[in-house]
Amino acid sequence: MLEEATKDIETMLLSREAFHPFPKYGEAGWDALPDAAKRIIVDRAELLNEKDWPALPAVRYMDFVKNGNRSRYEAPYFERRQRLRCLTAAECIERRGRFIDSIINGVWAVCEETTWAIPAHSYSFKSPDQGLVDISRDRVTLDLFAAETGANLAWILYLIGDRLGAECEAIPRRIALEIGRRVVDPFLDYDDFGWMGLSHDNPVNNWNPWINENVLSCALVAMEDGPRRAAVVKKVCRSAERFLHFYAEDGGCDEGPSYFSVAGASMMDILEQLNLATGGGVNLFDRTLIRNMADYIRHVHIAGDWFVNFADAPSRLGFIAEDLLLRLSKPMGNEALAAFCRMRMARNPSLRPDRYFTHMNYYMFRALSALFNWEEPDRGEADVASLSHWFGGIQVATARSKANSFSGLFLAAKGGCNAESHNHNDIGSYVLYAEGQPAIVDAGVGEYTKKTFSAQRYEIWSMQSGWHNTAVINGCDQKPGRQYAAADVDWADDGTVMQLALDMQDAYGPEAMVKKYRRTFTFDRGENIVRVHDAAALAECACPVKLPMLCAEEPVIGEGRAAIGALTLRFDPAAFTATVEEKQLEDRLAASWQRESLWRLTLTRTACLPEDEWTIEFGMESGK
Repeated sequence: MLEEATKDIETMLLSREAFHPFPKYGEAGWDALPDAAKRIIVDRAELLNEKDWPALPAVRYMDFVKNGNRSRYEAPYFERRQRLRCLTAAECIERRGRFIDSIINGVWAVCEETTWAIPAHSYSFKSPDQGLVDISRDRVTLDLFAAETGANLAWILYLIGDRLGAECEAIPRRIALEIGRRVVDPFLDYDDFGWMGLSHDNPVNNWNPWINENVLSCALVAMEDGPRRAAVVKKVCRSAERFLHFYAEDGGCDEGPSYFSVAGASMMDILEQLNLATGGGVNLFDRTLIRNMADYIRHVHIAGDWFVNFADAPSRLGFIAEDLLLRLSKPMGNEALAAFCRMRMARNPSLRPDRYFTHMNYYMFRALSALFNWEEPDRGEADVASLSHWFGGIQVATARSKANSFSGLFLAAKGGCNAESHNHNDIGSYVLYAEGQPAIVDAGVGEYTKKTFSAQRYEIWSMQSGWHNTAVINGCDQKPGRQYAAADVDWADDGTVMQLALDMQDAYGPEAMVKKYRRTFTFDRGENIVRVHDAAALAECACPVKLPMLCAEEPVIGEGRAAIGALTLRFDPAAFTATVEEKQLEDRLAASWQRESLWRLTLTRTACLPEDEWTIEFGMESGK
């Protein structure tokens, strides 16, 4: 798709001089911005202008190897980039020279960093036990944030390069040099960066579009050599095609909704840049896969800021690229997506274009696009909520009591496999919300450390199936790996009843001694009830099956029932015993849930039978 559309890119591409998607320093477009946005950016820049640029000590880079900590280096690293964006935008708005010295200091500091790759990502081309990058022998690592840094500087060069050059000609030349040696050269010289997808036939994840969108920005606005610039654009398209290749036509994102903004949405950034850089010559917004990829986030929205957080995703997201999706919903002809984005923006005043410059260090192209295409939303936007959806590619189903309403019940359930990108062992897991509030939940993911993306990943409790809403069979949890997967998955929804059925037995190892385990979800909208039916066949029953359920509120246990917030669980008290344990939360999890604890409710079968089946039921006291 993408390669075919850009096969003649050499003749389609506007020159660097002709490519003018946004007003530059001194041009009138900055004056026409909303007054509130200008004021917020300038006010923030005034505070930043008084501060020294944060240091990046070598020993903080070494932390990752020494003790697994990422954040002590990453915090000042990202602060440098966020501050530089804000100061640049403020100077373009104001044009009084107040922020120029600080911008120069920030640009120079970033250019003098030994590497733009963060310590957690620089392992590929240096010894894993080597704390620092050795520029005398280590290959340049082109990771997410090296590419992001390059794009930030490229757009700064585009916006204000002439003004910086008037202060000292070495500054714009240094920016171009560093973009060339840290981003463009390694991108063109090597095909073996795993994220490219060019040296293997394995699926690629968000790294692919996220890096490619930033490399594309570097080429379009910072490269003067026309043929080499076109070569970069062509290779971006060849690599990004690999990302599209592994996506199902339904557009489902197996990395979860928090990564959508740098996965599917980054692909939208690529397509929008290509469309602008070819004067509309590359236009793929009407393609089914692209439309569905953009529409994914609408179908995994629950209520408020709650989203279906399977994989490494927090439960609550305040930002999911609404301005980008609203803008692109027009060429896509997707009014449902537009209405969803307008609703989100109308109900969250923080979703303004200035936030990209005051509180973010990602998406420089997206930031400028949002700023110069801002539409003030109508504060009276109605509820927009998808009734149900089935992502067959990733085997995720969503359903709610009624369309365009956040009242009643919401269910999301999944099959898939235990080797998804940002995988958790969670075949057959589900979440349930009642009246727009969480009840049966997925914890999400804690602070990233060295262990998170290592062989020790599944030592982390929130990655384990026993802390998801699955089943513990003969004392065994699910195992990680592509072979541990759901089978015989069936889904249907006639508008009144949604049903999802799947076999879970292949998610467990031989020690579980399970021959068959089929789970069926039935959402009966007429009764406003969700039933979960399990049928098990074991070679031997060594201990009773356990059904863990992670709860957002402390369950109140009664005879054959448990109240979890507004949700009521009903079960056969003769067939199950119920126990509850508290799980205290830390760091990122506590911040996401805005509470100190979650609770695990476990139903344990009172009998130990090789052939067994049962049903548990969820509803609300009113039944409506």
